[in-house]
Amino acid sequence: MVHDYDYLRHTLDAMGRRVKDALHESLQALRRSDAIGAQRVVHDDPDINALQQAVEDRIARFITQRQPLLRDLRRVLAMLTVAGELERIGDYAKQVAERVRRSRDEQHPLLLTAELLELGAMTEDMLSASIDAFLAEDVVAARSVAALDDQIDARRRAIIAALRQAALNDASLFDAAIAAIDITRALERVADRATNIAERTVYLATATHETLNE
Repeated sequence: MVHDYDYLRHTLDAMGRRVKDALHESLQALRRSDAIGAQRVVHDDPDINALQQAVEDRIARFITQRQPLLRDLRRVLAMLTVAGELERIGDYAKQVAERVRRSRDEQHPLLLTAELLELGAMTEDMLSASIDAFLAEDVVAARSVAALDDQIDARRRAIIAALRQAALNDASLFDAAIAAIDITRALERVADRATNIAERTVYLATATHETLNE
């Protein structure tokens, strides 16, 4: 049983690192308008999916063969949920990369790149903290992570307002504004998923369901 936990924790840790790298690389591609770097993020996404499948398969065997007690079952089910959240975050990183690649192909630069990168940095910090909190089963850290979501939402709203105004002022910027709005949406969803991971941390540590951010 200890071996199963060690394997699952190691695999989740590896998956978390791959997802963080994917998000970081997609934002670096945005910074440089780098279609090749963006394509690399898209190409590597199946590796994240494979890690999720490895977690799912190991947990299925664990439950079937070990018939774990409630505490052990809660832990592995929390791991299963977090693996799913990480897989979706990988998808959002891929969406950012695909937007960067498409904008480069269509030769329209994205708007408010500096602001998008600042939002991305906040999201990266939140994601990293949520993964660390889960692996440490740290409830205090998990609650602190969730508090960052409001800041990200406020920053996203400000960016969208500026993008809409830019498109209203100059219709030729419409496509670029839509692309940038899509990136903000993907980053917001990363933050939402990071909050979900924080909630799983609280559940794992306390056996209670707690909504950390409405």
